[in-house]
Amino acid sequence: MRTGCGLRTVISIIGIFEEVLGDSFGKIPCYNSVANWVRKLGLSVYEEDAPQGGKYAHIIDESIMINKEKLLVVLGVPAEHTGKPLNHDDVIVLGMHVGECFKRDDVKEANEKAAEKTGSFPEYGISDGAHNLVGGFKDAGIDHHLDISHTLGNCMKHVYGNDPEFVSLTEKLGKIRLQYHLTDKAWLLPPNMRAMARFMNLREWVTWGQKMLGCLDSLDDDTKEAYSFLLQYRDLIEELGVCVESVTYLETLCKCEGFGLRTNALCQYYIIRNLIGNASNRRACVGLRMLDYFKAQAAVLNGSKQIRNISSDIIESDFGILKSKVSPNKLYGFTPMILMLPLYPKIAVYSDAKIQNFKVRLANVKLKDIDLWAKENLSPNRVALRSKTLNKAS
Repeated sequence: MRTGCGLRTVISIIGIFEEVLGDSFGKIPCYNSVANWVRKLGLSVYEEDAPQGGKYAHIIDESIMINKEKLLVVLGVPAEHTGKPLNHDDVIVLGMHVGECFKRDDVKEANEKAAEKTGSFPEYGISDGAHNLVGGFKDAGIDHHLDISHTLGNCMKHVYGNDPEFVSLTEKLGKIRLQYHLTDKAWLLPPNMRAMARFMNLREWVTWGQKMLGCLDSLDDDTKEAYSFLLQYRDLIEELGVCVESVTYLETLCKCEGFGLRTNALCQYYIIRNLIGNASNRRACVGLRMLDYFKAQAAVLNGSKQIRNISSDIIESDFGILKSKVSPNKLYGFTPMILMLPLYPKIAVYSDAKIQNFKVRLANVKLKDIDLWAKENLSPNRVALRSKTLNKAS
């Protein structure tokens, strides 16, 4: 589970080790056995393990849509910042809900169910700016912090998203990727720009633009001419470079040291000095929006000296892990393999995995328990339904 490969690949790898080292591994399990172990252990952790007592916070987000459904996940994390960015072993999955649409009432209910599981309400919650998530926290009466990465990305989007010069540059970059693809100029093409969360991922191609401007004069004439269009966007690229550098500094500070009165003051000072002071109108607008964000988050603290988490990166990482393990066939939708999410924090660090009594957990959970959980929480498997329907005709 801690690797990027699927379960079938794991079995193949064990088989290769067996070829080299002999029979020391014993009988190699089949893919289905390993998958069942993951489901059993995941269900055991999900239903039995929950933090009791202590201060904690909720992180909530929705996954991408698979077969017209989304997965709403509620994570429990320490309310007090631990002095480092959140890792998987810091979190526990408190809720997983599958549905076509989650309204603010659904998010409120998910918060309340998670709180019931732990025996107390969270100190605060973290999510992106989706209206249903923000509204769900508000309706549940939970203080809410906006995720720093999404919000700073949105600050950039509001200013540059429809800016004619920015749009012109991005369109030009898209065209040259097509124009020079598979040519002798392709080795210098810009990184691909993501369609989703583009403004959270500007760094790569902005850095590319800065470096290209720096080395343009050293290129041969044909290549130099091909990329000379960047010269007319020099000011914009440098401006974006300052913004991206500022975002990186602010995110790193808040993720590594936590968000509190001190870090809030440092962030606001940095924005005033580096983004607003002596800046172009666009850059100053970005700075003002960021300043408003930090002021709003400081208001949520309400004078508290608590150092809080303010990033939901960890839940995005969870979704990435899940995506790497589930079938690419969208017809499957969400299957009981999502139970790997509660299990993952228990095995993310080997020292934690060693103290888990996995043998007892496996003995206590039956396959029928997984089937019952799936029936109560998941939609019917469309692949199984397809096979059953088509087989009737044969």
